[in-house]
Amino acid sequence: MTAEIAIQTVNLSKTFGRRGRKRIEAVKHLNLEVRAGQVYGFLGPNGAGKSTTIRMLLDLIHPTAGDVYLYGQHVHRHHEVLRRVGALVEGATFYNFLSGRRNLEVLARTANCYDPRRIEQLLEQVGLAERANQRVKGYSTGMKQRLGLAAALLSDPDLLILDEPTNGLDPGGMHEIRTFIRRLVDEQGKTVFLSSHLLGEVEQVCDRVAIINLGEIVREGAVDELLAGKSTLRVEARPLQRAAEVLREHWPVVTNETWLTVSAAHEDSPHVVRRLVEAGVDVYQVAAQRQTLEEYFLAVVREKVGHA
Repeated sequence: MTAEIAIQTVNLSKTFGRRGRKRIEAVKHLNLEVRAGQVYGFLGPNGAGKSTTIRMLLDLIHPTAGDVYLYGQHVHRHHEVLRRVGALVEGATFYNFLSGRRNLEVLARTANCYDPRRIEQLLEQVGLAERANQRVKGYSTGMKQRLGLAAALLSDPDLLILDEPTNGLDPGGMHEIRTFIRRLVDEQGKTVFLSSHLLGEVEQVCDRVAIINLGEIVREGAVDELLAGKSTLRVEARPLQRAAEVLREHWPVVTNETWLTVSAAHEDSPHVVRRLVEAGVDVYQVAAQRQTLEEYFLAVVREKVGHA
């Protein structure tokens, strides 16, 4: 059974500035399709068009051209579809003089979804139960992000759009939120559209990603597929220089003081070892290392800039 399409953009474009003045094409002919039931990462350097795209998804700004559909409904013509969406965009903003719990109560009543049990459940899930009665004025940035995530989930939405949800969190907090996001998808069947610059976090939590640069999608696909075949081999051998000379005849090699990085697939490991042994080189270790999403991202962005 084919999964429902949660987000679809068709030739979505946004240009800022008037005629006769300097115009900025923030987003150019963007075509995205995000199927329900996954964590979808939306990546790009600063100024790539991520925030502008998210604002258009939520109908906070209107596109210059193109369309946005959420669950098959045009977001501008059928505004009620946004009831199925929760969002944390560009940091959470609350009433500083109220407690975290009271802020959620006010937001829930405003959205006509007040449920005291759900508020308590969310405070527990985002790790704020013990600080729920403290005024938000005393919250750290990370605590406000946790409260923002709880606020986005008040109405129990099908789709969650998160812009830098782990901003201000320590490594432990990042892990908690990452686990929480995965559970929302794996256990509750929600869809999460996640924009983040922390690529290590994205790699661990996302099913698919799109990389946007200069307003255009430059790569899109499943994380495992994008990184497949991009492995290298880390070789520890002696004498190191001799090992480098032997392997450079067949593969690109980068040397370090203690090991070699060989641009070869995991399947090439036996051939690498055989050539070194035949050359009289002692081999201590050969380990395959998959390219990280961060390395892949940087390579893609550099390629795009080079062709701009």
